Amino acid sequence: MLQIRVLGQPAVLRHCTRVQLPQSKKTRALLAYLAITARPHSRDRLCSMFWAVPDDPRAALRWSLSHLRPIVDEHDRRRIIAHRENVGLDLGGVEVDILHLRNLVLNGTDSISTDALRQAAVALEGDFLEGLDLPDCREFQNWCIGQREETRRLRARLLTELVARLENAPEEALRYARTLSLLEPADEAAEATVVRLLRAAGRWREAEEEFQRAQQRLDDLNVVRTGALRQAAQLPLQANAPTIAHNGNAISPHAEPLHAPPALHEVKFCRTSDGVRIAYASVGEGPPLVWAAHWLSHLSFSWESPIWRHWTEEFAKDHSFVHYDERGNGLSDWDSAEFSVDAFVRDLEAVVDALGLDRFALIGSSKGGSTAMAYAARHPERVSHLVVYGAYAQGWRLQGSDAEIERREATITLMRRSWAQDNPAIHQMLTSLFVPDATLEEMGWFNDLQRLASSAENAARLMRAVGDFNVLDLLPAITAPTLVLHCRNDSSVRFEQGQLIASRIPGSKFVPLDSRNHILLPRDPAWTHFVSEVRQFLGEGERTTSGSQRMRAAAGPAV
Repeated sequence: MLQIRVLGQPAVLRHCTRVQLPQSKKTRALLAYLAITARPHSRDRLCSMFWAVPDDPRAALRWSLSHLRPIVDEHDRRRIIAHRENVGLDLGGVEVDILHLRNLVLNGTDSISTDALRQAAVALEGDFLEGLDLPDCREFQNWCIGQREETRRLRARLLTELVARLENAPEEALRYARTLSLLEPADEAAEATVVRLLRAAGRWREAEEEFQRAQQRLDDLNVVRTGALRQAAQLPLQANAPTIAHNGNAISPHAEPLHAPPALHEVKFCRTSDGVRIAYASVGEGPPLVWAAHWLSHLSFSWESPIWRHWTEEFAKDHSFVHYDERGNGLSDWDSAEFSVDAFVRDLEAVVDALGLDRFALIGSSKGGSTAMAYAARHPERVSHLVVYGAYAQGWRLQGSDAEIERREATITLMRRSWAQDNPAIHQMLTSLFVPDATLEEMGWFNDLQRLASSAENAARLMRAVGDFNVLDLLPAITAPTLVLHCRNDSSVRFEQGQLIASRIPGSKFVPLDSRNHILLPRDPAWTHFVSEVRQFLGEGERTTSGSQRMRAAAGPAV
């Protein structure tokens, strides 16, 4: 049995034993050309293709053929067929790897067994005629380029079929899906398949990282999006797939989770009045409680993160707890021309309108506090209670010192340059500002959230935008009962901002908390104090609220 391999480095095998090939690259190229074209060629054509320079190209052709005969001829069969004018290769009983694979798909891929697809995927790992380039032989080189492209398309076709066959075995399918995405870097569907399989395998953290990398690659290649990638990132995790813990170790699907998450979070979408697509979710049952989006959010990542998970777990116990990703963040549209208080209010308006909320309690933390206060001032009839935590009425450019403004501007410059890089310095700097008392594990989660939640440009634009926030003049128009809470030693937003807000909202209650974390962690005593105050504040009004007035619909229109 004679085998000619052109996938990877060219090789000839006789009875599975490799035969030594001539050192001449042109002689090896000639063998490959005769084998793959599978027909005779004129001597003049072959001479012009490979030996245009020598004085006697026909002699060079004869020399190459004489060195090929011992390799392919058999004692009872001459395979080099050389006539006066033509030269060919008898392929009877010879297997040429690429021709075998091309014949395999002649009747479509449905008839190919999965094992045969696996074997084909392995065979196609080698490049066509790897290392055999003849830049001085332009005709051969052009032919070779065409063959490589045809082989690439064949490989992509077989990998696509194999991945589809292995959909229920995501861990195995991932290997082939990753190869396909590298083979087709401008194919959004291929990128989406990798993200979908990672989520199906329970490897949600890797899925989020892959989603961000794929978004960047498609942006760099100016690919027109179909939405397939974002849809894949929103699919639910596989319930009985092994989960990958933050430390990288697999957790058995039958093992008791360290923190049981709330029931399935279904992400829905709506559009703002200016056409921005917003991702939102409602978790739990009870009176509606809407959480205005804060700076840098990501719905699916935050559900698992020890930095934010306890908010959902706590308030979804007895509320329909609504949260969303604002424009430029997480699963919502990243391409938005405007980042401003007005724009973020439009995001909130779109979510509560999509859910059909007539009247609801509203929580705003950090940057979300400005959004919540502006909304409450403009829509007093819809806000039953307003809770403001760690918020500011004026952005850092309006109320900061010269040194503070200079520091923020420098941070924005660093964000634009370093946000998406593996160097975690910029992320760690912000993490230390928001959660200075976090453990190393918690800091790792928050570092990852920053990178996954937004692009470098959006993160910088968001920080610059909040510097210009000013809702101070809107505060006297707020009529809803209001609870303002602020940590005395907040490392990110000055305590005085909380006091200022409370002094401007008529009848509001101000509660100082003892912590220096801007984001309250679940073990922080200030978190327990915060929950107690909020629950007490919301309790009276909720007991008198009619359930029929809370929510007209559970889902927004398909977008």
